Amino acid sequence: MLMAAGAAIADASQIMPGANVESLLAMVRRFNPELAAAALDREAAVARIYPAGALDDPMVNLSRDQGFRQTLVTISQDFPLWGKRRLREEVAEADANAAAARTTGVADMLEEQVKTVFAQYYEAEHSIRVTRDIAGLLRDVAGSARARYGQGLGSQSDSIRAELEKSRLEPELAAIERDDEVARAKINALIGRAADAPLAAPAALRRVPPAKSLKLDVLIARARSRNPTVAAARAEIAAAAGERTLVEKSWYPDVTVTVGADDLPDMRPRVVAGVGLKVPLQWGVREAKAREATAKKGAAQLRLDAALLKIGSELQAALAALSRAQHTEAVLGRSLGPQSEAAYQSALASYQQGRGDLIPVLDAARQRLQLRIERLQVHTEAQTAFATIERLVGGDL
Repeated sequence: MLMAAGAAIADASQIMPGANVESLLAMVRRFNPELAAAALDREAAVARIYPAGALDDPMVNLSRDQGFRQTLVTISQDFPLWGKRRLREEVAEADANAAAARTTGVADMLEEQVKTVFAQYYEAEHSIRVTRDIAGLLRDVAGSARARYGQGLGSQSDSIRAELEKSRLEPELAAIERDDEVARAKINALIGRAADAPLAAPAALRRVPPAKSLKLDVLIARARSRNPTVAAARAEIAAAAGERTLVEKSWYPDVTVTVGADDLPDMRPRVVAGVGLKVPLQWGVREAKAREATAKKGAAQLRLDAALLKIGSELQAALAALSRAQHTEAVLGRSLGPQSEAAYQSALASYQQGRGDLIPVLDAARQRLQLRIERLQVHTEAQTAFATIERLVGGDL
């Protein structure tokens, strides 16, 4: 029984999201309500394509002349000419393409948020572990100070100072735990779960390529072809251009074909037929629609230009942030980290052997904590910058 319960708990921990970014991204694509709403908007836009090119419903007319006892039944159908139906379809297709690009943009934005928040979650969880480790070391130092004081080798102030330094970590730890709770709530909101739903401990961060391997001109070229904001603006331009062409063709008349039967007393029913033309007399209406379509196309073009400029600027800034974070990580990992560890071990050994003072031990412990927290923060900065780059170029790198 106990073994079965343990196996069930192990299986639950394996399927619980949060251990890596990939599991969270999969859940966002399946359960995020914002993405689901965007997908339905796209579906609605696609559903408008067929009606845009379809004929209007025919009209059945029934008239009765009581004096002549004449009955007339006709069916009328409007037929748009000059390729207007196909143009309407093309406009609807462009609108659907814009909706699809906006859906992709929502997905990319949510994926960027997941990648960023997961890095914050990883930082908070590991910062808690680091802070608790340092608190444990300070507990040992305080014990050594008390032991030395009991042996008459140290002062009571050393013991008090060690306890005070350990107590200073408690508000810092509480703040990190709040950050951890905030990150958990954000992740759960993104994957469509309650804010307090349990998450697995973060196992590892995504691999981030060296910033020097990412060339700005290559990224900009990819963004021009794959960024959803750019794609949506181009689709809006195409839709506005189609609307302008439709306005121009509205000056050409459409045809209405009428077919029916005329029934008179003492006579066989006679077939009647007719053709009507829709005369374009509303000049002011058409001129206003032409101005509207021209303005919409110009606005879409300006949005495209602005998007391209913004993408280039944000890509450059994200690359700079990634390069700076990776350089800082290299400095912390290669030199400052090992030096801080060596300084702490040396000061602690000297103090425990009765040759050193407590202050260098506490300073070295504090510096060790700060460096380890800084490394975690730098990892988050690199992950955030890389997630921004992937959103801007329209996909994973």
